[in-house]
Amino acid sequence: MDAFLTEFWSDFSRPENFVGHFAYVLLIISMMMRNMNWLRFFAIMAGSISAVFYYTIGDFVSMFWESMFTLVNLAQFVILQIENRRGKFSDDEAMFIETCLSGVERAYARRLVKLGAWTEVQDDVQLFEENTCPNHLMFIVSGNANVSRDGKKIGTVTRGDFLGEMSYLTGKKATATVVTSEPTRYLAFERGVLQAHLEKSPEVRHALEASFNRNLVSKLVSTNEQSVGGVTA
Repeated sequence: MDAFLTEFWSDFSRPENFVGHFAYVLLIISMMMRNMNWLRFFAIMAGSISAVFYYTIGDFVSMFWESMFTLVNLAQFVILQIENRRGKFSDDEAMFIETCLSGVERAYARRLVKLGAWTEVQDDVQLFEENTCPNHLMFIVSGNANVSRDGKKIGTVTRGDFLGEMSYLTGKKATATVVTSEPTRYLAFERGVLQAHLEKSPEVRHALEASFNRNLVSKLVSTNEQSVGGVTA
């Protein structure tokens, strides 16, 4: 064992291998990046340095594959930049992205928005029914709705609130009925389509789930304030 460790360290610490070590450090750093721009940047740097390293030691097969790795990441980086600069978001789209996808690349935010359906309904329209499993996750961009359980109003939801996030996260039935109290506009995502998309987009999933948590806390605080107000009155 001692002989193996000695040989390993002797080979590992050779100055000519430092360039290869540095390339792998950059690759590890790229895997730690949450931002796709930085992930691609470090991956391109790692692949480029590795390709040069393998060229200098005469390993042309490894040089070829490292070059392919670099070119693929470079192409993806260019595509991402083009998508980030393509067109503008509408006011409603921008509101959803700023509220729910803060820090997410514009290209990935745009892909998520395109999965949803913008819907407008009048007042007294039931969006969710208690003890049923919602097929959609909704995000309200304008309007208000009353939330009731067992026929008793327990709160309201309004601009910037999600509907159905707990059912989406847990797969359980809705615990309340939601009925609009005025004309309301919302963005609706079909549950299965959204889940499939988020499985392939961890950056978007993390941002969206973080916004679920913030919104749940906000709604709990609002519900408690309304309950206290009712008792006081």
